[in-house]
Order: sequence, then structure tokens, then C-alpha cells
Amino acid sequence: MIREFWVKNYLSIRDKQELNFLAKGPSSELVTEVTEGVFLYKLGILYGSNASGKSNMLIALNEVFSLLVLPKLDATMEISGCIPFVLTKDEPTEMHVSFYANGQRYDYDVKFNDKYILYESLYYYPKKSKSLFYERTFVDDNVQAEIKFGTSLKLQVKTQEAIRENTLNNHSVLSVCRKAALKEDIAPFNQLYNWIMENYHEVDGDVEKGIVEILKDAYTNPKKRKFYNTMLLKADLNIMEYKPIVEDRFVPVEFRERIQNEDIPEEMKDALLKPTTDSITFLNHSDNGDFDIPLKWQSKGTQKYIRILDVLYDLITNPHVFFLDELGEDLHNDLLYYYLNVFIFNSDKSQLIITSQETTLLSQDLINENRGVVWFVEKNKETASSEYARGDSFGLHKNLSLYNSYRIGRLGAKPELGSIFINLEE
Repeated sequence: MIREFWVKNYLSIRDKQELNFLAKGPSSELVTEVTEGVFLYKLGILYGSNASGKSNMLIALNEVFSLLVLPKLDATMEISGCIPFVLTKDEPTEMHVSFYANGQRYDYDVKFNDKYILYESLYYYPKKSKSLFYERTFVDDNVQAEIKFGTSLKLQVKTQEAIRENTLNNHSVLSVCRKAALKEDIAPFNQLYNWIMENYHEVDGDVEKGIVEILKDAYTNPKKRKFYNTMLLKADLNIMEYKPIVEDRFVPVEFRERIQNEDIPEEMKDALLKPTTDSITFLNHSDNGDFDIPLKWQSKGTQKYIRILDVLYDLITNPHVFFLDELGEDLHNDLLYYYLNVFIFNSDKSQLIITSQETTLLSQDLINENRGVVWFVEKNKETASSEYARGDSFGLHKNLSLYNSYRIGRLGAKPELGSIFINLEE
């Protein structure tokens, strides 16, 4: 879980902007005790008008973990995730994240441009006291970075040298775990690396997987299949259950002839010309009888709901951190709140950070009473940069509605719209 995160000079964020998930105590189901005496919010919601910069915070969160675990194989490769604020593009980007992995706290700081990681440090708390994991400083182009390792890691000298030799100026020290097979078992490195790879996810999860693939994978897992059928039934979609099917596929003669003449591998030709395709059918219920509806006939909202169920299953079965952009899009607000409640009341050490335009969430008692889970994002008119304010930082009395305060513009983060009348004459 993420304890706190801040970023400076990235996308629409010029000045340092922070998300802090620390809670004062076990006040509600929105809070979990991640380690003894440390309570964190499991949910974070970012509100703001279109183009305010909500999504950029999720992208920044994704980037800091990507920097930490994904290496570069070539020293000339640019750091593609380096997108500084346009008016300070010659200055480096800075990020800090404090997070938990396997119940252990880590603090990571990094400063980088499009070519080099200029500085990074990783600290951890093995016995509740802050200890150095490693610290790295850029020296010069084509010169090995200076890397200092914490004594508590107990790394052999030859292992330290091997890590230094494999750490290029454009990727982190920890990411060496992915590209170098070190003779000594560097357990602290591997444990952290594997945890991040398995439990911290990119924005919107695994977007490369289609709905058919998601549901087919779930169908082979009895526990996950039961979860999907249960959640589809509870969502009042009229769906009783689903099953994978194979459908015939029409391949036009012209297309077939063109593919057969292409200079591509035979297995690729076979895939393109395959006469059948995998799909999903859903058993729907009515008082007059049950009937099947194929996936292609399901509504956009239903398909969106199916996709985010894959995220929800991970969140409630294992400790995961997900970032979902514009959650609630294409969903009824009751279904959205139901989805979030299932996460809140069935998860333990998982965390979900979302952007949303569904402001009715603010009227829910659970959110209104835990204002620390909400941030309002607004563009600064003078600098055109995004500014973030936590919901409990406005000094609102507990009896005042967060929803009404936002609706009337007291909390900002709303678009200022012009007249509805349009004059096209000069």
C-alpha cells in the first residue's frame, strides 16, 4: 500500500503536489492497519474538471514504480516516462513514494531527466528504524554511477560491484534484478522487486487483455468463476452465468488471398485466417424463460463492468494496488458505489486510487465522514499547473455535506463555463 506520494515537474504538475493516505486511526472500513500502529486509507478518489490534471497523478504514480523495476538494456535509451511540465522542461522531474511491501515500509526518492537518473535513494525500516537500502548519484555520461549500499543488507563486495556494473545511468539500481543473474542470492532485492511486479499495477490494470481472455481465464478457476457469476448476478444485469464458446468466423476471399501471398510466418497466417473465434455467451433470465446473449450484444456499460471485475477480484483476494482512471464511466452511480463497497468491505491490505466524475459518491456517508480519501484537483490560472487539495484540508464542519460544498463551488475543482448562447457573427 502507498503511504504517501509526491511529484514535482511532471506533465501538468509544476510545483510539488502530494497524496497522503495516512489516517488517524481505525475510524471505518475505509481504513486498514498496514502494520502495527500505522493506519492507511484503502481508497483514494480524485475529482476535478476535464483537463484539470487528475489522470496525470495516476500516470505519475505508475511512473515511479516503473522507474523502480523496469531496466534499460541500452545506455542510449531515453527514459520515455520523463514528461516535465512544459514551462520548466529543462529542469529534472522529482518523485517520492513511501509504500509497504510484505508489511515492510520503503521510502523511494528519485530525480531524473529524459537521459539519466540523476539521483535515487531507497530506505527501508527492517526493525522500525530507518535504514539505507541503497543510494545512487549520477557522475557523468558513460561513467558508472556512485552507489552506496546499506550495511544491513550484508551484501558481499563482489555482489555490490556486480550490481554497480549492471546499473546503467538510465535505470534504477533495483531494476538490475530483472536483467542480471547474480551469483549471490540478494534476497532483500529480489523480495522487493517481485512484490512490486506482482502487486503494483499499471493504470487501468492489464489493458492488453480483452474481455474474452479475461473471462476465459476466470472460467478455468472455480473460485474466480464463482466470483464473476456472483457479481454479474448481484449487479442486476439479468445475467445468471456465462460460458466460453467458439463461433464461426467469416473470412472474405480477397482477404484470404492477400494474407496467403504475404511474406509472413505461417503461424501468423493461420491465426489471421482462422475459421473460428473464441467468444463468450451469457445466460439471461426472464419470467418467460432463459436465453443466451452473446458478448457483442452486451451494452458498453456491462462490458466495462466485466473488465473492472478482474481488478476487483485481485483487490479482495490478495494485497494489490490499482489505479483506475475515470471509474464510473458508463456505469450507473448505484452500481459504481456497490463496486466500491464490495472492495471496501471485503479487502484488507489492498488499495484502490481512482479518478472519477461521479460526484454523487461525495454524498455517501462513508465518504463524507472520511474526507481524507478525497482530493480536489484544480488548474492554477497563473501557472496552468495542477494543484491538489485533500478533502479534509478545507476546514469544513463535520455536519456540512462534502457533496453540497463541492456542488456550489466552495471546494473549487469545477469548470467555469461561459454563456450557453453562441454568437458566430464577427
